[in-house]
Amino acid sequence: MAISLHHQRPSSPSTSKLHQALLTTLSPLTLTHTHLSLPQYHPTLLATAVTTLTKIYSCPITSSLPQLLSAILPEETLPILFDTTGALLSGLDDQAKTILYIQAVTGLVLIFEHLCTHGDITAGVVDRELRLFEQSKQKRSVLERIEEGGLLGECYTVEAVVEFIVGVIDEEEKEDVVNEVEIEQVATNEKVDWEMGSRPYGNMGLPWGFTIMALN
Repeated sequence: MAISLHHQRPSSPSTSKLHQALLTTLSPLTLTHTHLSLPQYHPTLLATAVTTLTKIYSCPITSSLPQLLSAILPEETLPILFDTTGALLSGLDDQAKTILYIQAVTGLVLIFEHLCTHGDITAGVVDRELRLFEQSKQKRSVLERIEEGGLLGECYTVEAVVEFIVGVIDEEEKEDVVNEVEIEQVATNEKVDWEMGSRPYGNMGLPWGFTIMALN
């Protein structure tokens, strides 16, 4: 019994789009002193990223930027990203601000990766994909690795950041494939055990652990 997985990224054609999308939307990052940073952040950067992604993936959507980001980041971080005065951003150090932007952009790219697998992209399809992504293991795994994986300490160019993120996505998807194979194998083994009668003592419909003993 095969268990189908949601959101499995297609192979090579989409991979090139993934690279292109990340390279383009992360281009505002610049090398400052010893690490990449986002010296000039404004909410319009993320709006521009969405416009860019709709072109790269040929995937026009009507969802607002707040709707998209709500499926990616914790609710308490959204006011920071939409603050046009800079007052809230000033409370973050440079690395925290940069990581938050990278997480937001990566989440947007992944959402478009999923959406482009649909032929007809309706408002219902977008809403469904946003709900799935918000609850997905992929989102948690990828965004946590960006935050905790020492990305800014290891990557000194946008290209290196892209390779780091793509590597994390590939690793997470390979883990999903392994899990799917294991689930399928367990289900197959249980089916074989049942058909071969390999469970110790037929339970005759009794709860597991109870047996019927022969009377003398």
